Amino acid sequence: MIKQPKQKRNGFSLIEIIIVISISVLLFLIVSMVYYISQITYQKTDTRAEITQNSRVITDRMVRELRQSQSLVTTLPADNSNPALTPSEIKFLDGHNSSIISYIRYYLAGQNIQREYSRYYFPADPTTYVHIYDTDQYGNPPIQEIVEDKIIGEHASDLEFYGNKLININLYLIKNSETIIINTSIYGRNL
Repeated sequence: MIKQPKQKRNGFSLIEIIIVISISVLLFLIVSMVYYISQITYQKTDTRAEITQNSRVITDRMVRELRQSQSLVTTLPADNSNPALTPSEIKFLDGHNSSIISYIRYYLAGQNIQREYSRYYFPADPTTYVHIYDTDQYGNPPIQEIVEDKIIGEHASDLEFYGNKLININLYLIKNSETIIINTSIYGRNL
């Protein structure tokens, strides 16, 4: 009898294939987790940067205009120890243009910070603007004309104003579970 030589088998055994597949799946999972963690970090950083920039825009504008204001219409408490007395809006006489009597109001509307620009007049003379506390010859208050009312910031959850000569602002912003609190103080030059 002639023995035939054993044929050499080409290919992988079942154990080798299972080991290779397991290592490949493990590498895929590691790469996927690294990608996922980097995306989460990017989203958090992007959200934090957005609300920080939003807070800068809001506070810069409020600070600039409050610094120039002629007088406050809103009565502010000395401190914010009693949340029920701390207003979430402020109204003041615009100090940028003394030739026109106009008022600016910052307030929280939902999750937006709004800026309202308004003037007051009497029906007898709608081209002459008067102060908010003035009355006509019959004792009637003036009519408000809202010239502009627009959003200046988003993602606000609370807004607080308090203080006497030194006006304090607390601005709370929240987006995608990222929260930022901005505290600033303004000394009104003309108050």
